[in-house]
Amino acid sequence: MFFRSTIILTILLFSSIMSASTPDSTEKIQETGYIFITCDSIGIPLFVDGVQVGVSPLRHPVPVLAGFHEIGYAPPEIKNDYVKARLHQAIKRIYVPIGDTVNVPLYFDHEYTEFKALRTEHKITQYIGMMMVLSALYLSWRISG
Repeated sequence: MFFRSTIILTILLFSSIMSASTPDSTEKIQETGYIFITCDSIGIPLFVDGVQVGVSPLRHPVPVLAGFHEIGYAPPEIKNDYVKARLHQAIKRIYVPIGDTVNVPLYFDHEYTEFKALRTEHKITQYIGMMMVLSALYLSWRISG
């Protein structure tokens, strides 16, 4: 029994010494800030630097390293540059100072209606492009024939 408690005590002391001697552990804590994200809708997935941190409403601020971060509800899987460039408020780029909390309001309802309009506009643009190509092919066929 005495031997077992001595081993456990030795392991605990050794692990506390090792964690206290890590130079990065205290530096990282001092270099953090917080982001408190609010959203006008419930159940919207929220992303910080492309990583989902939860769904709205968040109850607590998100701890991050100080510096620039991208906050939003647009998933990082969106590859269409046309749509991505027009979602102005879906992704915000903010700076988080050391030890400070930055409040980031996101307005999903307004952006969602804009997103639906953009999708419709993008489809119409694609249809017009296809019609122009088909018209050019038809005209070149008529001219050559």
